[in-house]
Amino acid sequence: MSIRRLATVLLPPLHRPENNGGKTFSALAFSLLLVGAVDAADNATMQIEQAANTYLDRMIKREAERSGWRDLTYSLNISPLSDSSAFASCSQPLDVTQTSGRPTPLDRMRLELRCPDQPGWTQTVSTRQDLFLPVLTTATNIDRGQAIEPGHLTRERINISRAQRGFMVDESEVAGLSARRRLRAGQALNASLLNEAAPVRRGQPVRILARQDGIEASTQGEALAEGSFGDVIRVRNTSSDTVIQAQVTGPGEVTSTWE
Repeated sequence: MSIRRLATVLLPPLHRPENNGGKTFSALAFSLLLVGAVDAADNATMQIEQAANTYLDRMIKREAERSGWRDLTYSLNISPLSDSSAFASCSQPLDVTQTSGRPTPLDRMRLELRCPDQPGWTQTVSTRQDLFLPVLTTATNIDRGQAIEPGHLTRERINISRAQRGFMVDESEVAGLSARRRLRAGQALNASLLNEAAPVRRGQPVRILARQDGIEASTQGEALAEGSFGDVIRVRNTSSDTVIQAQVTGPGEVTSTWE
């Protein structure tokens, strides 16, 4: 039952005045006093909600600016953990202190709100913030080990407060990375899904460099295995169709020696 509904139930009939030690109080006067008390409680409740909202708004905006979150939208859910109906309105702005462990707007929080000029005027609230942000997602299926390219990416607005494994918002974050496992289209990207991209992938066309006695030559080949910098892998020379051992020296580049 709400405070205002409770006040309505408690109002006595208006036509029945009562006598108290020679002083007469009408039912109307009693009703006005009660409604005034309810209004004060409502004002205190409103002050708590507004102070918590302001605190969270500022925190979210600071984090958005720091992290480069663009086009962010959010909603706030604030739940008092005790009854504030006995509180009178506070004549000063409420002091707000965060008492939860992690000071991040992505997590649930507890805030303690105090009225500076009324001892004992303290309320604790639990908050949940739902933050919605366009993040990087996969536009197509991506095979395991495949390097992430701009054509693989799109954006989708998600609730980042529930993205427990994290998320990515800037394409520069995925430059030079590859899929750690097969990714399906529409999947939000996070660091746990990606690896440093191998400079040479199996089946990839590569440039074969050969050096001996100051002489250098190059030809085209096909990598028969994946390799990181310094790895020696098997490569097929597409001109002669022979298979050689070559060392990975750069993206799409391997080095062999004259035989």
